[in-house]
Amino acid sequence: MASSLQAPPATQPAPETESAGERRPWLRLTWASLGAPVAGRHVPGTAVIAGAAAVVGFLACLYTTSSGSNLDYSDAQSHLTIARRVFDSKAPGFEQLGTVWLPMPHLLLMPFIINLWMFSTGWGACILGILALAATASGLYRIAARLGYGRAGRLAAVLVVLANPAILYTYTTALTEPVLLMCLVAGMAGLAHWATSRRRMSAGELAVFAGIPSGAAVLSRYEGWALVLTGTLFVLITELRRSGQVREALKMASGYAMVPAAAVLWWLSYNWAIYGNPLEFMFGQYSAYAQQKNITDGGLLPTKGNLGLTLWTFHWSLFETLGAVVLAAACGAVVVVFRRGLATSTLLVAVTGSAYAFALVSLYLGQTAINNDHSLPSTWWNNRFALTALPLAAVLVAAFVHEATRRRRTRSLVAAALLLALAAQNAWWLQDPAGRLAILAEGRMSHESNTDSFAAARWLKEHYDGGGILMDESARGNAVLPTMGIPLGNIYNRASGDHFAPALEEPARYAEWVFVNVEAGAGPQDSGFTDLVYQAISADPTFNSRYAVAFTSPTHRIYERTVD
Repeated sequence: MASSLQAPPATQPAPETESAGERRPWLRLTWASLGAPVAGRHVPGTAVIAGAAAVVGFLACLYTTSSGSNLDYSDAQSHLTIARRVFDSKAPGFEQLGTVWLPMPHLLLMPFIINLWMFSTGWGACILGILALAATASGLYRIAARLGYGRAGRLAAVLVVLANPAILYTYTTALTEPVLLMCLVAGMAGLAHWATSRRRMSAGELAVFAGIPSGAAVLSRYEGWALVLTGTLFVLITELRRSGQVREALKMASGYAMVPAAAVLWWLSYNWAIYGNPLEFMFGQYSAYAQQKNITDGGLLPTKGNLGLTLWTFHWSLFETLGAVVLAAACGAVVVVFRRGLATSTLLVAVTGSAYAFALVSLYLGQTAINNDHSLPSTWWNNRFALTALPLAAVLVAAFVHEATRRRRTRSLVAAALLLALAAQNAWWLQDPAGRLAILAEGRMSHESNTDSFAAARWLKEHYDGGGILMDESARGNAVLPTMGIPLGNIYNRASGDHFAPALEEPARYAEWVFVNVEAGAGPQDSGFTDLVYQAISADPTFNSRYAVAFTSPTHRIYERTVD
């Protein structure tokens, strides 16, 4: 081998097969690394998986940004807006993070949307999504490797993510799921590292490898809080088994929970400092509680207190997101995993299901709402919450494939059959992606329901020539600021703090343009449905003498000031 890599004499041309021979060892080494045993902190093949995932993510972003579908979800536009208004608004500052969502997705998004084009096209979110996809895929790969699964099992876990159009689409948006899953999987991978390491790791190392990413998950979405609870219990049980010492177990559990606990305390302190109530995020006027109360009062939350309907609704969303092949393999793996009893590996698999369990409990308690074509009522809403089950499903699929390919004689045949089934499922999906994948169906519905608001935003972007804009961005159908593509510092809205009320009282003094939703004129004042600007101008008898209609649609109207 060494002689074949030496340069040939200058007088003799190198044979054409030489370069191919040089490349083949690299390919063989790369392929071999994907099944190589773990060596301490080093998991061979991690960089390969991360790189492949980044390429796939980039291609997915090219596809969605070319059509603009990465901005179909109103929430995606809202997340972009929240992140940018921290440094670009009438009242910039970290209080712009608000309490509706936890801050980590917006904090991570901020550096990528400083450029206005990156903000308005959603490419800033795409870059973050590519990084998150690479981290998620490589994290699942590392978990599977540390559980002792071979090449086939590890790659199966990765394919659950990279061979799913709905998941890839989600990672091209500014929704919170990409950051949440990245942080969850990173925390789980850190716990797997600690639990399977031959060398006893210190509490400090556990805090670094598992505590920090779990703390990031805590500040990403509340599923992260569930991970910390189950992760702490996992560390306690595992360390008690190892050392038999309660003190040592408490020390390790404290090491893991220290950073997440600090994250929780920071969030409570932030709410207290900004709003005067440490539980503002739970019970404030824009909290999930307030939103769910409106839904419950309207009789639109039938899963609350109904276990059967909760399981039915959630798992239809899961089925229409991950697909039959993945779920069948995952269900088959339950027997494979739990026949080991309560071994450490079994408990570790259970930890990957913490976010899934949290989602079910939240739906049952009425803290969240999910609707699909099999729910009551039948529509599309929050189906992306089913992605909380992704880590568990990926690890279970890895276990199933690992078990199914253990026999050398049938390994190739079984692997080919599984790949064929996955390819057939994708072929069926791609015949009608938005009709067969719940997340894409919801995105299409969101786009269609906001057609007029998108048209109004694009019109203003094309005709805007300066001046202030008065609008209620929090009202129904008005989450279109990225599509509008105008610096947020030019806009007077609810997030403008003390600047909004004076602009409502005297629009002509502050705003050259007024953007309103003419349908959003009823409902509780702070529910997010009422357009406060439309209410104000409708009650102002002098408004029409100072402004003229510049754009109109069935749902939206844009006024331009006619007097100075």
